[in-house]
Amino acid sequence: MSESKEQQEIDRLHEQACSEGKLFYIDPKTGYQVFTELNHIKRGHCCNSGCRHCPYREKKTHNK
Repeated sequence: MSESKEQQEIDRLHEQACSEGKLFYIDPKTGYQVFTELNHIKRGHCCNSGCRHCPYREKKTHNK
């Protein structure tokens, strides 16, 4: 099953933000700031909030 266009855009924005060393990017649908994986690594632990790009939890379908 292929990713939706929305998910592809989220993945692109996340990759771009990480490659530029940014700690967040703006979600194109909501306008909210979304923490990048770099931000979570900087924090050093999972906050158990179900964050979209948390490197400390198992990879699951992006629902947020």
